[in-house]
Amino acid sequence: MKKLLIGFVILAAFLVGVFCLLKVVKTGRRDSQAPPTDIEDEQVDADFSEPAPGAVVFDMTYRGLSGAKDELRYNSYWGFGRGGNETPFIKEVRRNGGEFWTVYNSHFKGAEWSAVEVKDDKAVAFYFDLDADGKLSENEKILPIDDAESGPSNRTEFVTPDFVMTTRKGHQVQFRALLQVRVSGSSSRPSCMWSPSCVLEGISTFNDKPTKLILFGNGFTGDFDTFGRCSYSLQDAAESSGRYISRHTLSSIINCEGQFYNLRLTGNYEKGKRIQVELEEYAGATGELAIQLKSNTSVKSKLSYVGMTGVNDETVRFRFQIPSEQIKIPVGTYKLRDGHIQYGVEKTDEWRVDFSEGPEVVINADKTRDVELGKPELSISAIDEKKRYHSDKEEQTVYSKGTNVYLSRVIKSNAGELYGRFTENQTDSSRYTDIQPELKILDAEGKQVAAAKLEYG
Repeated sequence: MKKLLIGFVILAAFLVGVFCLLKVVKTGRRDSQAPPTDIEDEQVDADFSEPAPGAVVFDMTYRGLSGAKDELRYNSYWGFGRGGNETPFIKEVRRNGGEFWTVYNSHFKGAEWSAVEVKDDKAVAFYFDLDADGKLSENEKILPIDDAESGPSNRTEFVTPDFVMTTRKGHQVQFRALLQVRVSGSSSRPSCMWSPSCVLEGISTFNDKPTKLILFGNGFTGDFDTFGRCSYSLQDAAESSGRYISRHTLSSIINCEGQFYNLRLTGNYEKGKRIQVELEEYAGATGELAIQLKSNTSVKSKLSYVGMTGVNDETVRFRFQIPSEQIKIPVGTYKLRDGHIQYGVEKTDEWRVDFSEGPEVVINADKTRDVELGKPELSISAIDEKKRYHSDKEEQTVYSKGTNVYLSRVIKSNAGELYGRFTENQTDSSRYTDIQPELKILDAEGKQVAAAKLEYG
């Protein structure tokens, strides 16, 4: 009987131990009475803190863009040079036979080189190493998108499926890209331009209506949350985005319908994680910036927009469409980064010029800061062409005979803004085209030695 009792106690202890072990494995913690929890989801949620009272929160999700007609696009394209690196992936592609041209994109680690197949002066297929394993799989042959209105007959577009991209920072992110190919002839290398083809989207109630927030990435970096580099758009959630949509540089303070909001990003866009965007009404002090345009003649002028960057806080970026020359703005020190000025003799929209490198301005609470732009002065810059891209290049007025000299015109004002592209309004089409300035070189006696039209670029 005593032995039987001892055996029963040992068996009971064993069963209790097994039960406790199962409970630890299932719950992940020995002292918890809570129901089972997914550890990965728990780690994701732990990245997010409680939003500020009254703040609006957008849960951002990934959206791949197909490149189809009337669907949202970046409408920005990048080229990454040419070449012909015969990687294992390219060698496998060439085994299929046919005419192939290599395409390069330095951002796609392990898949930098892809290929375009051309037949009868038309791009017919695009080969991209989606898993970056150096081998050609069946799903890595990509056919053109079905878009009859994508452009001229010699332009073809391809969109990759979603794939996992390893960024230069070592993060793994979901991504999709569009390749635009133009073929000018069977013996000529096609012109290939890349564009991102994915965004992050979230919907929330903002200003008493369902609103969609879209985050656009910083090129092919895989970043969607970098202030000053990425961009965003806010729109009515019921409206279709369409192919073109107005967007703004991502900023830690944004301006929406005359009201400022603090913008906070939480989380990150790595594989298996997510980003939240929080908008909280800005409660800080504001002042005003009054911009006046001065000219050397009697032309009519108007500032159409101005872009501003915080000097002490570079995460703050504003772009104001100017209905008048007076702008309400949060207090701080800003640099007038860029802008457009329209001007003319009869109307203010006959010509347009852009400017950059404007002056710094300090905005104080409840005060107006006056800034005067305009009165540009023309000068000529002359640099030894061999040192054009050197950091220590110097302008000179005298050069040795036989030196190739790079000449450019410099138009700058007393306030420091540098004027760039001058364009003329084509009244028949309501669009602006470049005005080509003419350069004339005269000798000491005033006789013309040379003349040429200058080009932008």
